[in-house]
Parts: sequence; structure tokens; C-alpha cells
Amino acid sequence: MENRFKAEEAGRYDDVIRRRVPLYNEIQTLMVSLLPFSKKEYLRVLDLGCGTGGISVALLKEFPLARVTGIDRSSDMLAVAAAKVKQTTWRIDFICQDMNYPLPPVEGGFDAIISAFSLHYLNKDEKKALFSKCHDALKPGGMFIDAEAVISPSAKVYQLYMEKWKDFQRSNGFSEDEIGAHMLKFVRDVKPLTVERQVCLMSEAGFIDVECYFKYMNWAVFGGHKQ
Repeated sequence: MENRFKAEEAGRYDDVIRRRVPLYNEIQTLMVSLLPFSKKEYLRVLDLGCGTGGISVALLKEFPLARVTGIDRSSDMLAVAAAKVKQTTWRIDFICQDMNYPLPPVEGGFDAIISAFSLHYLNKDEKKALFSKCHDALKPGGMFIDAEAVISPSAKVYQLYMEKWKDFQRSNGFSEDEIGAHMLKFVRDVKPLTVERQVCLMSEAGFIDVECYFKYMNWAVFGGHKQ
């Protein structure tokens, strides 16, 4: 995966993504709430494609005894993330690496692996391989949660989703040129699957109780457990 976010983009990423992705804050809240653990547990969590650390920060606030490892390809995004957690640096580590590389090891395995709006840059085969690595990296009973773009099996419905998404961006102040450039980048770089295909890939990787917990047009949250 190429480094898609340079310093200038990383610095304004948090503002931009909230104006681009509908219900972004609610999706983060949902992802953290799905973790089936007590707030008194010492958790080890891996954040894949952690970006500027938004989901990691939300998780650390909700689980005060958690420790997070965040990995991302962009050193500029990680610099923004590190600035957010400078008061709690002992609870989070950042690693600059591609998600296609081996996942960082942790003794006994991770309690949870989360990813928000990162894995849809992977093609089907890359995603399938990563799901298997995530399954192997989890403790028994651990949970994997993934939020990303999805595609409808109906071309007509998916086109409707894209038009509604353009409307959402217009309502948040983006110009037609900005929207056009972003949609072109999305179509070029993002490789969304249908909900059914995503659930199938996660099940094939060994996850059980795989579910789509949330879907709003072309955005969804998935979860699965390790036996």
C-alpha cells in the first residue's frame, strides 16, 4: 500500500473524514461498544491502519486498562496520532508499517483487533490473507471489528448510494471540484465488497458469529470472534 496521506492531508484528516463519512462518530462509538470485555480487564488491542488514532483514543477512554498497538503506513498520520495521546503514551505504541507485513506479535495474542476505514484499500485476496493473520493473532475468544466501505450487488442501488454520498459532502461545504476529485480517488483506490462477500471471507478465515452490525448506504461495520 502506498503512503496516501502526506503531512498536510494528515493534519486536516480528522476534520475532513467527519465531513465525508456519514455517522463517522457514531460508527466509532459502536465499534468500541461491541468489544465484549469488562472495563476492569487488562486488554491488548491492535488497531490496523490506525491513521490519526481516532478509534484508538476512543477505545482508551472507554477501557482505562487497555493497551493499544497502532500500525499505519503513513508516518505523518502517526505523528498526528502521537500528539493526541502524549499524556498516555505508556498505553499506546505506534508502528509505521504496511498491513501486508507480518502483524506485530504480542505474548498470548491480542484480545481484540480493530480497523476503521482502512481495509477497503485491499483487494479480495489481500483482505482474505489479512483476515487469516488477524484470526491467528487473536486470543481464543478475541474479537475482530472492521468498519469500511461496501458495495451493493445492484448497480442501480450502488449508484444511488454514491449520489446520496455526494449530497452529504455538499451539505458539509465541499465544492463540486472537491467532490469530483474525491469520488475519482475513491473509485480508483477503494475496492469494496458486498456485505455478503465480506461476511463470507471473515468466516472462511475462521471467525465465528460473523455479523454485519451496522450498515448505512455504502458504509458498514463487521465483527467476528475467534473460537
